[in-house]
Amino acid sequence: MPSAAPAQLLDRYPLIRAHSLEEASARVGAVFSPHRLELQPQAHRGQMATASRLAVAHNQIRLRDTSLNVLHYGADVLIDPGERGDFYMVQLPLSGRAQLYSGNQEAQASPEVLSVLQPQARSRMWWSEDCTMLLLQVPRSVVQARAQQWGLGQQPRFALAHTRSQPRVGAWCQAALDMTGNLDRFGSQWLAHPAAAAALEEFLLSAFTILLHEPEGDGAVHSQQRLLAPRNDQRCLERAKDYIHAHLDRALTTADIAAHACVAPRTLEAVFKRQQLPSPLAYARQCRLEAVHHILQQAQRQGQSLHISSVALAHGFVHLGRFASQYRQQFGCTPTQTLRAGS
Repeated sequence: MPSAAPAQLLDRYPLIRAHSLEEASARVGAVFSPHRLELQPQAHRGQMATASRLAVAHNQIRLRDTSLNVLHYGADVLIDPGERGDFYMVQLPLSGRAQLYSGNQEAQASPEVLSVLQPQARSRMWWSEDCTMLLLQVPRSVVQARAQQWGLGQQPRFALAHTRSQPRVGAWCQAALDMTGNLDRFGSQWLAHPAAAAALEEFLLSAFTILLHEPEGDGAVHSQQRLLAPRNDQRCLERAKDYIHAHLDRALTTADIAAHACVAPRTLEAVFKRQQLPSPLAYARQCRLEAVHHILQQAQRQGQSLHISSVALAHGFVHLGRFASQYRQQFGCTPTQTLRAGS
């Protein structure tokens, strides 16, 4: 009788359970890339793993453009996809270790070292028996769009291996782990509010693109990052404000706003500063808070009953404690006081 796979993150979202090489290869390959899957000799025992040890558990939660996956094989395996699909794959071992070969590069992954597999790169991987991976799958087109918005070039570069001792890598790893744990426990609540789920994904994508990107050189400045002449500030500002007010249902990023204002993020921030306004994100947050405030006032006047948390989530506020603090700072009262007294 095959042994059951140990409890893992995202077990509330099971996708695949398999105990044969053929089934595991076919089903996992359909999700990621078709691949050859082989049992490998167990280095610590000097013997071949048996098929009965294989206990594949693949959990997945899908957002809009990306997916978070937790995958465990339960045996020493060789995974050989050859040329991978057109997506980036961030691999963060939660336990165990893996040996990775991608193109002419080689790396070892562990809970202290994550890896980034490039789209359509020839790859081969060995996972240890106790290896459990947190996998972020992101289409190439999505990463390219974010990279262009941030002035990182059309073909962003990511090293195969990244150590968590680097602050920027450690920051991304902790954010990914926290987000996965949150979704594991409260995924149904997040997914019930598309704006909130989109905000989570946008944060994860922006952090991945910015923190793990390998810059070409310290002196490179993208042409779009040159400051606008002051006479053009007003036109840029109007485009930015129009976009913000048309999207009060989501937590926008500076890159989102800048793209629709037809400038680079650094340029947009400079324009707002020259106009003596708060940063683009702070301005957008003020507008979203005003929208929530208006809805609560209207509900109070009409004697309607509503859930403040639902209104906040519908406007992209994913951290309700922070939302309440920001609301009080802006309006001098709590959301509950507004709903009860029409403050």
